[in-house]
Amino acid sequence: MGDWNIAPTDDDVWSTEFFAGCTHVSEPERKAFNAIVDAQFTDVVRPFTPGPGVYTYWDYTQLRFPKKQGMRIDFILGSPALAARVMDAQIVREERKGKAPSDHAPVLVDLHAG
Repeated sequence: MGDWNIAPTDDDVWSTEFFAGCTHVSEPERKAFNAIVDAQFTDVVRPFTPGPGVYTYWDYTQLRFPKKQGMRIDFILGSPALAARVMDAQIVREERKGKAPSDHAPVLVDLHAG
């Protein structure tokens, strides 16, 4: 869980053209991320936050947040047993607003006590 600094799919960045050839979207990084997924870990947040344009990080220096130009680079990956216990998940974009926020939005998961 946490800041992986990898955008595993093109939908995880605001512009594939802008990020072409950059870190976060390189083939080696995406292969490394997919190796973890292939080891039976799953992104437990994505089913609750589908679609392009759902991001967890926005660069301060270019005022990317108000422009909705972000990246989804923060993940909670879990085993099948953990994934089965997820009741809800969200990216709390509202926490990114206000004075002196982090450049990342919190990623929350609610688990069934099971």
